[in-house]
Amino acid sequence: MSNIFYRDHTGPNVDHPDSCIRLACAVHRFKVPKMDRQVSFAKSFKTAGQADKTRKLMLNADDVRGRLYDALNAERTSSERVISEAKRFQPIINTILLSCKVQPEEAQLNERLVFGWKSGVEESPQSFKSEAIMYDLVMTVVSEGLGKVTSATENSVQGEFAASSRDYAAAAGIFTFLSEDLLPKWISKGSSVDEQQLPSECHAAMAKALANLFMANGQQMAIATVLIKPGTPNYSLLGKLCLGVADQLEEFVSQLRRDAYVQMARMDKEFFTLTTFQINVQKSLSLYFQARAFWDACEYGIAIALMSEASVALRTRESDAAPGIPDVARNPILKVMQKDLDDLRQHMALLLRTWEKDNSSVFFDTVPQRVPSSKKLQEGFQMMKKTEFTLDEVEPVLLKLPQGALLRSDSDLARELQERLNCGNE
Repeated sequence: MSNIFYRDHTGPNVDHPDSCIRLACAVHRFKVPKMDRQVSFAKSFKTAGQADKTRKLMLNADDVRGRLYDALNAERTSSERVISEAKRFQPIINTILLSCKVQPEEAQLNERLVFGWKSGVEESPQSFKSEAIMYDLVMTVVSEGLGKVTSATENSVQGEFAASSRDYAAAAGIFTFLSEDLLPKWISKGSSVDEQQLPSECHAAMAKALANLFMANGQQMAIATVLIKPGTPNYSLLGKLCLGVADQLEEFVSQLRRDAYVQMARMDKEFFTLTTFQINVQKSLSLYFQARAFWDACEYGIAIALMSEASVALRTRESDAAPGIPDVARNPILKVMQKDLDDLRQHMALLLRTWEKDNSSVFFDTVPQRVPSSKKLQEGFQMMKKTEFTLDEVEPVLLKLPQGALLRSDSDLARELQERLNCGNE
């Protein structure tokens, strides 16, 4: 029997409230990394970079890196500017890196290149220095990735949830590239690079975990995108998506504990409080949306039991090990969500009372003490796809122009360098 004939259209509004949307898409605001020192490629490669094309490359490198420095260190971060300047500098620094790799004997510097960077994900980042050009390339890619995350946060605040989801997908693709491609090429077993003396983003396991985090954040924005549309949403799908977010966030924390504990310890403790809060909110919302789906399918008893579980899941936990959400009043990072949390709790309580009244007077469906496992989702659905990221192909430039090289054509030089590269002469 459809419940459409028994709806009290003059009764209370039981549509999902705006607080549900805001809680569903609550995310942490990460910062972009910082450069703590400028360098000059033109001065360092003054002798080795005498070829006209090489000299122009080094001067351009100084200019573009300087612009990236200004964008990252600005008092007010512009995500668009950070992303743009990082993308501009990537092929330049990659060209310098490749040129030194295929011409190691000619890559003699007039002065040392020392790159200094600070993490964008650590609570109290310190400056880590290295003379590896790969370090500058890695952190430039990280800059674009965290620039995308900053853009995603800005878009979510403005209610542009679809755009925010796309930004998170791009960030996830960038950190996947870092963890699976760029970082393993630099920091491998047996190498002399100490990854503990680098920003956390230079740790492959950390980059992999961050990619999963940003996938979860992107799915949160997809949920919000569905909820802001007019009309009745697909409650069954929303239940799966919310549980999928909870699963991803739990896996993110497990990855850090298992593979990147040192880097995890550097992060803001309040970030993990928010993550714990979000995991439990997503589980509660999953039960809430499942309940609404069952109610619309005329399975009233199951719906009431699930809504009761959803309400219990939103209660404040009695201890860190107990079920429930962290105490919002005692955690500064969560206080801003107190009003929305109270509103969602009140909404669930109202909906539960309304359903119980309708069931006891009209439908008379049995309410189970425990929801059968066959009626409750056992695993979530993860719909997000990463946006694939790669570095553009580059060609090396000539270092330390040999005597008589002016008599050779550019094609001769390019062929010689390519032959050395193909032979693995590093």
